[in-house]
Amino acid sequence: MPPFPIERYLLPETPVEVPDGFTEVRQSLTAGLPHRVELGAGVHAVLILPTGLARQWLNTDPLAVVSTSADDLAPRRAAPAVPPPPALVGRVPLRLVVRQGTRILGSVPLAAGLRRVCPDAGPAVAATTAQPARAAAPIAVEVVVLGWLLHAGTVRGSGDYGSSIALAWRRADRAADQFGPPPINEFVWRRRPPAQRVESELGPGRLRYRYLLDKKLRRVLR
Repeated sequence: MPPFPIERYLLPETPVEVPDGFTEVRQSLTAGLPHRVELGAGVHAVLILPTGLARQWLNTDPLAVVSTSADDLAPRRAAPAVPPPPALVGRVPLRLVVRQGTRILGSVPLAAGLRRVCPDAGPAVAATTAQPARAAAPIAVEVVVLGWLLHAGTVRGSGDYGSSIALAWRRADRAADQFGPPPINEFVWRRRPPAQRVESELGPGRLRYRYLLDKKLRRVLR
C-alpha cells in the first residue's frame, strides 16, 4: 500500500520573513536588559523582562537559554496521556515597550511573527491650557517580531552572551496609494455569459444564491 501523501497538507518550515515596506532591525543584546532598539522617526522600542526573581538569574548558567523564538516555530508535540505537574515558572514575559520620546505608544508581547500597530487605541488627544483644542498626535507605527534569542547572562547584566533580537517596523499613519477593483455584485455576475464566468455547481455560494432568490420571490408573492 503506498504511503499517504501527508506532506502536501503540512505547513512549510520557513522563518518569519520581512513584509514588504518594512525596515528590518537586528541588534545584539550586549548591554543587558532593559535594551533599547532605535526604530526611526523618533520612535524606539525597549525590551524588558519583568520577573522580580533576581536570585534565580544569579544562580543560573549565563549561557542557559531563557527564551527563544525557535520555540514558537517548532512543531507542537502531542499532549501526554498523563499531564505533567504545573511548573513554577512558565514562559518568561518578554515585552517590547514602543515609545516616542517619553510617550508610551504601546506594549508588544514577544511572539514570533506577531504584527502590532502602536498605538492600537487610536491617537491620544490631550488638552492644554494654552491650546485646549488638539495636542500633537503620536506617530502610529507597525512592529513585526521576527525572532530573538535571550541567554541568562544578558538578564543578569552586560556582556556578549550571544543574545539578539530582530524586528521590522514601518509607519502606519499613511493611507494606501494602491487600490483594487471593487467586487462585482453577485446578481450582476450571474447575468454575464457563461463563457465569461466560472462557478461551481456545489458549495455555499450556490445555496446562498438560491436562498436570496427564494426570499425575493416570497416577497413578490406577498
